[in-house]
Amino acid sequence: MAGLFDSNFKFIMAEASTQAVVHLINRLFQKNYPPNTIVEVREPKELIKENPESGDLGKIFTDMVVIMSHGGVKDTYLIEAQIKDDLEIMLRIFNYSVQIAMKNKTFSEDGNRMVIDMPAPAVVYLETSKTKDFLAIEVRFPGKRSIVYKVPAFKVLEHKISELGDIALLLPFYLLKIREELNKSERDSVKRKELSERLKGYVSEICEALQKSQENFYITSKDVALLQERMSNMHSKLYGRYKEFRESNMTLKQMYNKSVLKKIDDAEARAEAKVVKAEAMAMKAEKRGISQGINQGLMQAAKAMKAAGDTVSKIMSCTGLSRREIASL
Repeated sequence: MAGLFDSNFKFIMAEASTQAVVHLINRLFQKNYPPNTIVEVREPKELIKENPESGDLGKIFTDMVVIMSHGGVKDTYLIEAQIKDDLEIMLRIFNYSVQIAMKNKTFSEDGNRMVIDMPAPAVVYLETSKTKDFLAIEVRFPGKRSIVYKVPAFKVLEHKISELGDIALLLPFYLLKIREELNKSERDSVKRKELSERLKGYVSEICEALQKSQENFYITSKDVALLQERMSNMHSKLYGRYKEFRESNMTLKQMYNKSVLKKIDDAEARAEAKVVKAEAMAMKAEKRGISQGINQGLMQAAKAMKAAGDTVSKIMSCTGLSRREIASL
């Protein structure tokens, strides 16, 4: 089941808009990147790792790598999505970070030093976690020297839905809020009904939060549709087999259909606006062309009258041209 959430997190990150990812990075890493930051989201990479016990080589996959480019500087971030508490995650993150950093290693001029720039890591706990705000691994060296490698942890379910507006990409995972309780009492139909009502309330609140996030320019209308579609997908996988949860699933599907229709309406409105603007420009150009043509005709008539010896007053009366325009002929 953990693969369901991990794959959804990676899918959301890969498909989300630039502005949504910028706000997520700003919140998780306490940064202040502007909306025009260039964002590159790299999908998980396959790396080769040696098993420390057997010596066999095996495959590992990194989580999401995000590169932020602004003002000529590139910053690299590694985001690891996690469901359960597992201190071993620190070893994986450390290993991923070294592997990523090695891709851009540099050497000193004398060739005696290699320099690697480690990405900034973070763990996002999608479900309940007892982990503190930071995870750490202490690396000890001979001579009692050591370094402590710290990784901040963000726990989605410890926040209210209203507190997640700027990081709306994590809102779909709020569906996990009742999962543990349901697993403990799934045979109790009364408890299931109670949990389904609570989840229905979360679903409504999440959908409202998504709309507010769009209004505040944290996400786009496309992001809203993406997140609601992912929520519907996870809801079906998590709670689809329980009849008590059908109503909340229907609410999600209705909200998703509305957001899709809104996207279509917005696209049609933008297309119609472009057509109206193009027609207005064409009419303006046509009027300008007609006006220029009339003016040229009057100038030619005035020129002929002037050559025939007609007075300036008569030419002005017949053509409507000014004295200066007639004098220039």
